[in-house]
Amino acid sequence: MGDARPSGSERWPAGYRCALSVTIDVDGRYGEANYRPADDMYWISQTAYDPRGTERLLELLADRETFATFCWVGRAAVDHPMHVRSAVAAGHEIALHSWDHRPYNRMTPQEQRADMEQSLEALQRISGMTPVGHKTASWRYDEATHRVAQELGLLWVMDEPGGDLPYLIQPASTFPPLVQLPPSRWFDDYTLFVDHVLPPRHAFELWRDDLDVLRDEAGMMCLTLHPFVSGRPGPSRTLAWLLDYAIDLGDVWIDRADRMARWWSGNVGDVPDSV
Repeated sequence: MGDARPSGSERWPAGYRCALSVTIDVDGRYGEANYRPADDMYWISQTAYDPRGTERLLELLADRETFATFCWVGRAAVDHPMHVRSAVAAGHEIALHSWDHRPYNRMTPQEQRADMEQSLEALQRISGMTPVGHKTASWRYDEATHRVAQELGLLWVMDEPGGDLPYLIQPASTFPPLVQLPPSRWFDDYTLFVDHVLPPRHAFELWRDDLDVLRDEAGMMCLTLHPFVSGRPGPSRTLAWLLDYAIDLGDVWIDRADRMARWWSGNVGDVPDSV
């Protein structure tokens, strides 16, 4: 990572003090199925809410004319292709989130490549778009993951919370660098509503306070949401309140991850990290 950082006024497009990226991980049943015992149908069954949750989040974003990034598990996209097409028709980005939510750090580099390629093909076929971003399932990546993403010509990844700003990484020197967009466990609805079951108002206050600090520092907030969590009635209010708050501020850049990554790569950037 480069030592020199641009000032806040140089980091984002004119008129914006900070950035807010809303990413929605559409796991279907595969996230919980890879995380819970096979007979734990209590938790696995909760993901049957995913389609309705996706619809509610799409409606919420449309009401605010706000664009997000949907990180789709390949098998979940195949299960519900109309939701993928609805997201594309609304102007949202479609990104990779593995084929069936298996952890990449338990795969060989060849298996990871095959997994990404299978997901890429399915999402291209269903959406008519070519994804340029990738978020590893459960953030369980290894040293091969981002090399594979480079080899496939992707633009951005969202795996490593290495600060409050994007930064460039270049695992393989023969390929263009990737923009690493910084996620956080504390910006993940699973942490707040599944691991700890906070009231929606408390979750909003937590994220609002973080956004206030990042706005003061010209930073970036990358939210990770799940339809079967944030797509439910009460938790959906957390996102609605945060978006309304950010929109009212008037100087928070809320947009798709690919647009933010292109901006950073073309206008700011830094010295790439080598692994």
